[in-house]
Amino acid sequence: MRLSLLSIFFFLIALLAEPKAHAWSPYFELGTSLGKLSSVDSFFGLSSTGTSSNLGFCGSFSFYMPVTSPKNFFHFDLGLQNRMYFVSSTTPKLDLAMLSTNIAMRFEFYRFYVGGGYAPFTLAGTSGPTSFHTNPTATTYFLEGGVIWRVVPELQIVATYAMEYGISPKSPSPGTEYGLRFRFPISPYASAQDASGKFDGFRYPFGFMK
Repeated sequence: MRLSLLSIFFFLIALLAEPKAHAWSPYFELGTSLGKLSSVDSFFGLSSTGTSSNLGFCGSFSFYMPVTSPKNFFHFDLGLQNRMYFVSSTTPKLDLAMLSTNIAMRFEFYRFYVGGGYAPFTLAGTSGPTSFHTNPTATTYFLEGGVIWRVVPELQIVATYAMEYGISPKSPSPGTEYGLRFRFPISPYASAQDASGKFDGFRYPFGFMK
């Protein structure tokens, strides 16, 4: 099962690395958010029970390709999303770090989107990112939603909320994220059908009207 998922993962990398073969512009998305992890004992191998983190840093770096035309009111994207948490806990005092690489999909409609993904492997550490190690007994999946502001064709700002869950046999409780991401279409003018060509523009007092 895991070998099959890894095969799909590498197939997607090869597919998404050829943006010119598609009619619509792929996009990169990155951002920093606030986040926390709750009841993380089993996932991080802690002996205590009920450990939850303080509010800390959550980040993501993603690459998506539209599968159906972004010109449509409702369309579908497929991609890869890296998600990371760097948070601390008080009892016991630890610097928790978590990284997951997800095979992901999104459904966008008007200015909104919902999506999700699955990570066949994760990295974890209890002494910050320098302590990262493969966690072979835990995989994760996430669910997300957000609102899109298409500032200019080359840039979009996304307000997002996401939850990440662990899957058996070791299951962390949800990781929670809420914050902003920044989306950069690779070829915003490549196609007249591409929604990245439609933009909201700035509004006063920014000094520019669409």
